[in-house]
This record gives sequence, structure tokens and C-alpha cells, in this order.
Amino acid sequence: MIDCTVNSRIGVITLNRPEKLNALNLEMFLGIQNALDQWESNPDVDIVVIRSSFSKAFSAGGDLRIVYDSHQNQSKEQAVQELGEFFQFEYSLNARIYHFPKPFISLIDGIAMGGGLGVSIHGSHRIVTEDIRMAMPECAIGFFPDVGSSHFLSQCPGHLGTFLGVTGYQMSAADALYTGIATHHITRDLMPIFLETLYKAPTEYDPQNVLAEILECFVSTQLPMLSELQEHREIIDEAFSENTLEEAFSILTLSKDRWVWKILDKMEEDSPLSLKVAFHLLKKATAGKSFDDLNALDWTLSHNFLKTNEFVEGIRAKIIDKDNNPQWQFKSLSDVPEKIVQEFFA
Repeated sequence: MIDCTVNSRIGVITLNRPEKLNALNLEMFLGIQNALDQWESNPDVDIVVIRSSFSKAFSAGGDLRIVYDSHQNQSKEQAVQELGEFFQFEYSLNARIYHFPKPFISLIDGIAMGGGLGVSIHGSHRIVTEDIRMAMPECAIGFFPDVGSSHFLSQCPGHLGTFLGVTGYQMSAADALYTGIATHHITRDLMPIFLETLYKAPTEYDPQNVLAEILECFVSTQLPMLSELQEHREIIDEAFSENTLEEAFSILTLSKDRWVWKILDKMEEDSPLSLKVAFHLLKKATAGKSFDDLNALDWTLSHNFLKTNEFVEGIRAKIIDKDNNPQWQFKSLSDVPEKIVQEFFA
């Protein structure tokens, strides 16, 4: 499921669970954590790379069947405790990557969502190919954008971060670069050559500068698409600058843009509770908070979601039974009491 090797002076973590699109489980988290523990203090490792063994997906996210099975096989109290430990370990790994002192390069190709962004976007260099599909789609399964995503989403231009976290919009490479979530673009066909060049480079002398010089040779500014986020920035900022999600929806519904209509149609299927918690998180709860503050807040929110049936019902409808007919706790945004939203943050 995961291979950790040292090639020359480069530590390489390879996600290798193709049958599950690299859905991350505890064994994979432990493998990444153990590798980082060894390589941080190893003077013969200068740079860490995380990649996938295949191009279809970097990682589709966390293995959500774990959540469903845990609730099916034991009492809710036991499931909440077991899954709480799972998420706590995942979030501690996200923090480990964020604070890792050596260059941490994420080579992102194909599908990259949810927990897959947690083990990649917090690194120092986030390199994408032209074929990525990147998103935080948790509101569709009755959860919230976690894994420290509120930190990198809050750093996006304007109100794009709130938009991305609430809507689960799938970014292209152009979108990821425009928002700053990705730092570089290298074409898929050049990725293997980039890695081979990195392996042969004299990184022991000055890894940061050597890496910068190599990137200059490989980075491409030519993309086969334009950023739709950039194209629709005006309506996004107008809507998500509002103080409530209902007000944002009102502005979006007045738009004559078919792109906006598709976003709204998709959001109508999502959990109203999740949407309002995500909006509050990204609009208000991130203000002035550090990564570590927000990582701790993720733990609070995840624990509170695990105590409801929303998350399990979302997984059932979208992943287990695939009937796409989740029975959400609330039927619409207006049905979700503000008091309930606030309680998730306590």
C-alpha cells in the first residue's frame, strides 16, 4: 500500500493502492509517519518526495469505508472513540508534514481529494500535472473540509477559499496554480525525468537552491486550460463576501451563468448542516488562527460530526449503497439552526 525508499539523497514515499485509488488508511498514515521520523534526522536525506505509483490518482482521500464499518460493527460510543483516534492520528500527520524542516515535494497527478490533500498540500512544493482533479468534497458526504484545509483555503485570493471548501468544486491545474494551492506545474510526461534529475543532483550542498534550479528547467507555464476560478472570480467574490450562506446562495441564483447553475445544482445534493458548518469555518473561524489552531479545530469538528448520523449517512448514500439519496438531518439551509452550527465549534 505504501513504499518508502531512499534514492541517492531523496526520500521517496510512493502511495501504491491502485484498486482503491490510494484511499488512505491507518497503515498508510503510519508508513508516512515512520518515514518522516527516520528521514528528518538522517543527514543523508535532503529532500522528501511523495507520489503515486500510477497516474489515475494521487489519492482519492481517506478510506471512508472505515468510518461506515466502525459504526456498523459496534456501539456509537465505541465507534466515536475508535474513529476519533484515527482522525487524531491523521491530523497529527498533516501537522508533521506542515512543520517538516526539509523540502517536501508533492507530485500530484490525477485525482487528489480530501485526505489526499492533507498529505500533500501542506508540503513546501506542490507540483501538479495538467491532468489533476483536486477538491475538498466533504460536504457531499455529511462532513466538513478537514485535514488542515481551512489553513490553505484561507490563504486563497479573495473569497475563493470559502467557495472551494463549501462547494467541493474540482480544480484544474490552472485553478490550483491561480489559488496558490499548487506551487508549480510540470507536464505528466516530464515528471519521471524531473525525478531522475533530482536523484542525480548534488542536493547535499544546498538542497533548496539546487531544487529551485532544477524546477526552473522543468516548470511549464503552458496549460491546456484556463482557470475557471479566475474567469468567475467576480461572482464568487460577490457571493461569498456575504455574511451568511443563504445570502451567498441568493446572489448565485440570480446569475445567468450556466457554470454557476451547475455549482448550485451540485450543492443542492449536499448536507445543509455540513454546508453551514463549512461556511462558518472558512468565513469566521479561521480569522487570526495559525495552522496548529485550525488543526486542533478540525479535531473538535470531526469529533462532533462523528457523534451525529450525518457523516455515516453520507457515506452510505454516496459510497456504500450508491443510491445518492442521503436522508440528511435537515432538508434545507434555512432549517439548520444557527445554535446547532455554533455547537459544532464548542
